[in-house]
Amino acid sequence: MTAQAKTPADETAQALLERGLAAHDAGDASGAEALFRAALALEPDDPTALYLLGLARFQAGAAAEAETLIARLAGLRPDHAQAQFTLASIRHWRDDRAAAIAGYRKTLELDAGHVAALIGLARALSETGDHAAALQAAASAVAKAPDEALAHMALAAAWRGLGEVLKAADAFRQAAALAPDLVAAHVGLSLALSDAGEAEAARAAAEQATALAPDLCDAWLALGTALRGVHDPAAAADAFERALAIEETRSVAHLNLGLALIELERAAEARAHLNRTLELDPTSAKAHANLSSLYYLAGRKDLAKAHAERALAIEPDLMSAHQNLAALLAEEQRPDEARVHRDRAYATRNLIVTTAARPRRRVLVLSTTESGNTPDRHLIPPVAYTRLLWFIEYASEAQMAGLPPYDIAFNAVGDEDLAGPTAANAARFAEICPARLLNHPAKIARTRRDLAGELLGRISGVCVPRTVRVSAAEVAGGVRAAAASAGIEGAFLVRPIGSHGGKGLVLAGGDAADEPLLPARAYYLTEFHDFRSADGLFRKYRAIFVERRPLPYHLAIAERWMVHYEHSGMERHPGRLAEEMRYLEDPATALGAAAWGAVGAIGAALGLDYAGVDFSVLPDGRVLVFEANATMLVHPEAPDGPLAHKNPAIERILAAFREMLAT
Repeated sequence: MTAQAKTPADETAQALLERGLAAHDAGDASGAEALFRAALALEPDDPTALYLLGLARFQAGAAAEAETLIARLAGLRPDHAQAQFTLASIRHWRDDRAAAIAGYRKTLELDAGHVAALIGLARALSETGDHAAALQAAASAVAKAPDEALAHMALAAAWRGLGEVLKAADAFRQAAALAPDLVAAHVGLSLALSDAGEAEAARAAAEQATALAPDLCDAWLALGTALRGVHDPAAAADAFERALAIEETRSVAHLNLGLALIELERAAEARAHLNRTLELDPTSAKAHANLSSLYYLAGRKDLAKAHAERALAIEPDLMSAHQNLAALLAEEQRPDEARVHRDRAYATRNLIVTTAARPRRRVLVLSTTESGNTPDRHLIPPVAYTRLLWFIEYASEAQMAGLPPYDIAFNAVGDEDLAGPTAANAARFAEICPARLLNHPAKIARTRRDLAGELLGRISGVCVPRTVRVSAAEVAGGVRAAAASAGIEGAFLVRPIGSHGGKGLVLAGGDAADEPLLPARAYYLTEFHDFRSADGLFRKYRAIFVERRPLPYHLAIAERWMVHYEHSGMERHPGRLAEEMRYLEDPATALGAAAWGAVGAIGAALGLDYAGVDFSVLPDGRVLVFEANATMLVHPEAPDGPLAHKNPAIERILAAFREMLAT
């Protein structure tokens, strides 16, 4: 039998309210509400009945009715601070922040020491972006109630809104000390520490939050963010997946999972989560920008451009979107428009510092905004090294003289054809660099394809095909005529300047059919040598030089002359993989001592601290050089994948590079 059923018809409102409170204390919410409502029916303007029924309806989720009831109370008792505060709190909960702010301020006019009103005001002001006013209210709350954890939480939110992440972290830390079970304090502390670059401490705070509330989406989001900060994308992806298992429609969880999957090179899954982000939040500029990058790498230039443009429509200064549009416009031979976007991306943000939690060294990386950089993600992993990525073409003399501290510098501008305006600044910096500078710009300049014959052609046992550089105007009348004018006869290769990975590479002359050329400002024409082995297959070897020492990286074997490892299908041919293993384990035996010695001589002639050479071995034993420069990619294979056999050789290369960085 409910409390309402026992109500006598002649019972007073006061008695009903007392029984209602008793029912509430006993856990009978519906019975308590019925008694409060009965009391209000007897006394429609009774302040206590309005207040208690309003609270009961609010707790039951009927916020609109609760607001009506408490508004009646506030109208009857305009000088009652608690009534004004309660009304403001309900309006705040209903996201009517303007009315909430007005209500909190009315409360404080009536009671200047009302701490809860100060906290509520600070929170509402932070949510509307008025962080300076929020800070003032929160500081007053802390001064009046230094042991109130929620006051410190409000202070932390205000400091974070003002960009003072370390002060925010201190406030969150104080809140957590006062209320160790307050999960929001640990979550806030973790996020503030992540913003401050203190990733290890952020992870500890997030782990405490997940321990306290394993079913809280925000706790797992904080942990995933911290794990990305310590450069552990696999663990971060797991944390974001836990967050989505709790709240599948959290757009920020899909976004961050997509970013972690990009780091793990799981492009298809990353695209799916970024697209899901946009379904949930079409205004996510970061999702658009990262989709642009993924589509660019996949060769979908139309989608890459569309997403970059959408990102900039939402966030006009987003650096990554400007970077992508600059690259796309450059490929469309629209250099002036590309330069506009490069300037927007880098002119005021040309030094990006990625801090490792426990860095072995601080490495200054000289880079170009073009695409001719040495791929260094695995050479200088952010989990182990603090990286100062410096787009040096935008550097001033003052910046060169006032860089943050670093232990060693690495010139990653590996393709002289794409160095552009970077070259002069890199050369200037090389003169004043106080630390060891790996891959000196002057030595990079000698590795241009048309200079390879001069640099390597006199090495015994090495064949360097003749290469000439011609302008777009020179090939306008026909590429065969341009080759003949340059003294190249028979079959030859045509390659756009600055092209890598076979992009735009065609075989021309001789019996080859003429193919359309990719538009470019200039081209390399290179004599073609038929490098088929006795079994009719084409072989392309890669060796990496670390401090001029040759180390085998891979062997690709294919049926066609354009050999690229990723398209060769090596994993489908056990015999070819076995041959690659023989090269990786003992290159001198696999190639012959003379050929491997010639490869070593190429490294010595290059004189670079890090470089590589792609080559084959001709039937007469000579090493045929395809290219030799510092743009060579080295990356580990999946440990459970079909190419995992390469990893010991790859680890030797990476270990040698790490050893070089340590000296």
